Amino acid sequence: MDSNQPNIDARYRTLLILWGAICMSIFTFLIMVQFVPKPATGNAMLSLALNCAGVVPLGLSFLVKQRILDQAVAQQKLDQVQAAYVVAFALCEAAALLGLADHFITGSRYYYLGFTFGGLGMLLHFPRKRHLLAASSQEF
Repeated sequence: MDSNQPNIDARYRTLLILWGAICMSIFTFLIMVQFVPKPATGNAMLSLALNCAGVVPLGLSFLVKQRILDQAVAQQKLDQVQAAYVVAFALCEAAALLGLADHFITGSRYYYLGFTFGGLGMLLHFPRKRHLLAASSQEF
């Protein structure tokens, strides 16, 4: 058994905990929106802009994560794997926060699009142990 294995397992558990915490954060924001109704102001263009802006952090999350993961494997740095996931999680949460802003600023009923982008991104960014193993030069 390799001495790095417990370190990899601990880092993987940390990533899973962070992933779960961000998912719960997005879910909590969604529940908060249900309990704090906001009357519609009728600013459809701002609502559309906020919802469309939610796609930007979602797309960036995949690009940035992949770039940092490639660097982590090339340089054999486990820390960068965690950084890649944390950045991806934060960008997905930003998409959900834009949905939250849409609800509170415009009162639009289409706020759920931002939450959909954020939640979908989080599901697609579920942590994988193989990235940690690749960055530690172990077979997966």
